[in-house]
Amino acid sequence: MTSRGALPSRIEMNMRQLRALVAVAQGGSVHKAASLLHLTQPAVTRAIHEFEQSLGLELFERTAKGMMATAVGAIVLDRTQRAFAQLTYAEQELEEIGVSRRSSASISAKVTHRHLRALLAVERHQTETAAAVELDVSQPSVTQTLRELERIVEAELFLRTARGMLLTRAGEVMVRRTKLMFHEWQLARDDIAAHLGKITGSIVVGALPLASTLLVPRAVARLKEEYPDLLVTLLEGTYESLLEDLRCGDVDVLVGVLRYPVPCSDIVQEKLFEDLLSVVCRKGHPLASARSLRLADVIDAEWVLPYKAAPSRKAFEQVMRAVGLPVPKNAIESNALVALRGLLMESDRLSILSRNQIHYEELHGMLSVLPIDMRGSERPIGITTRADAKRSVGLDALMRHLRAVSDEMKESER
Repeated sequence: MTSRGALPSRIEMNMRQLRALVAVAQGGSVHKAASLLHLTQPAVTRAIHEFEQSLGLELFERTAKGMMATAVGAIVLDRTQRAFAQLTYAEQELEEIGVSRRSSASISAKVTHRHLRALLAVERHQTETAAAVELDVSQPSVTQTLRELERIVEAELFLRTARGMLLTRAGEVMVRRTKLMFHEWQLARDDIAAHLGKITGSIVVGALPLASTLLVPRAVARLKEEYPDLLVTLLEGTYESLLEDLRCGDVDVLVGVLRYPVPCSDIVQEKLFEDLLSVVCRKGHPLASARSLRLADVIDAEWVLPYKAAPSRKAFEQVMRAVGLPVPKNAIESNALVALRGLLMESDRLSILSRNQIHYEELHGMLSVLPIDMRGSERPIGITTRADAKRSVGLDALMRHLRAVSDEMKESER
């Protein structure tokens, strides 16, 4: 069998077919796979045939010595095993938070695609009624499916409250691991396309403020020149929200200020460069023509500062303490660059920003950098990814471009 046309936009998670795939690969034959799965041989044969038909590609070579995975079969097998491993990790995490399962059967052996889709739909909408609309089933059907899943997991996954259905700790574990499962199967489709010579699929980039002006846009532009069929989505948000999206597979890579110590064990960080804060004002500000200034000279100015939890705010306060100055009082707090720029342009206020953030404003004469020594405000900028991720060709290319742009930015500062 050869490809009948374009690959499907995603590989649907038919657990029966996926379990058959793994069992045939392990046993080397339908006969042994049927024994492993406690199914009939025709049932296993039918599952593999339906899977191949849905892809338009062969997953196994049939020989006199047995069945061996094709190159495409090996790709799907690898992603499938990685996906099922997420449920194994879920069981381990559930045990760590006090869920003691009595059943000897693993969650991955009993759960179905229907269970997992219902779980994610209820988590998204926080009501079974809205989840039923999304899934195009009845509300009682969603309720029953969720109860089946809770019996399999042997833990309550949602708390039913006046504000809607909220995840329990066990529910949080299952949702994160389920999202990572779905992500692995989507990547299987991208891997197959790459094997066939076409780089497609999607990449979601979480861009933190210091990386959103130069680093990420330049790298993404080069990525699209190299692979125009890749769909790239840029998301901005707080570090905490983007990190959570990264950990569950909704974001592929996070670019911006790194955190030390590393906040959780399932991510890895790669430092690209160190960024220095500057004191910034509007073009034509009374202080803009000064040749040399100290922080003490501007302490009484009106300020626009990042919100208190922001790394740049903490770095600024650290510099102020080092020179024996208090943090400016009654400053306007803003984490939105557009609003901050407007406040600077319309007044004599000062702020602290990276020159990388205001590259275009400085280039076009909108903002100026005051000659104030801000040593001690350096922050590491880099890439954060999941520790266990097997990156797609597209994501590897993006990281290559991020490193190259970073090197160019460092060179331009010398």
